[in-house]
Amino acid sequence: MPQLLKIPELKPRERLLAIGAGLVVMVVLMDRLVLAPWVRHVQIVRREIRTMETALRSNQQLLARKDRVTSDLARYQRYLHPPIADDLQTAALLKEVEATASESHVSVGEITPLPVESDEAGTRYGFEVKFECTPEAWVEFLYRIEASPSLFEVARGGVSVKEGAAALEGTVRLVSAAMSSGVGSTAGESGGSHAAAGLP
Repeated sequence: MPQLLKIPELKPRERLLAIGAGLVVMVVLMDRLVLAPWVRHVQIVRREIRTMETALRSNQQLLARKDRVTSDLARYQRYLHPPIADDLQTAALLKEVEATASESHVSVGEITPLPVESDEAGTRYGFEVKFECTPEAWVEFLYRIEASPSLFEVARGGVSVKEGAAALEGTVRLVSAAMSSGVGSTAGESGGSHAAAGLP
């Protein structure tokens, strides 16, 4: 049986080679047993961190959307009303028109409710209003009525200068739209409604 040489018995060159070989074996063992598992663990941790960062960005976007939706809901909450019978809704709108005219210093001669129109989009309540006022009061009335939560629009109208006085008189048709459940806003666009009402 061959006898293994002890390191002190080796020649200097052989001893250097033996020590070098031993160091190489130790490095390989450390790489296999210590460094490789640690590197794999670091890679797994980095992947998990990237996944968490992606999920965090997604959650932040969802929270931002939630805040925006909540803000929009709060903004439009004043326009949302529970459905009520047509006669009660007509009476409520009639009262609102009278109150708006009074606040705007518009003298209302007569308010005539028009037939209620309903379709898949919603219900429209119309009113024919005879009035008398100053030009300034007329402008204020239009502004207030179109800013109403009842979604009024000026469908058409006509004004004329009252003889012998610096005042206007005429008739205007107002329409309020009530949305059906699950349907988007059906209020007609009010752009150009001032012109339709005969304003100069």
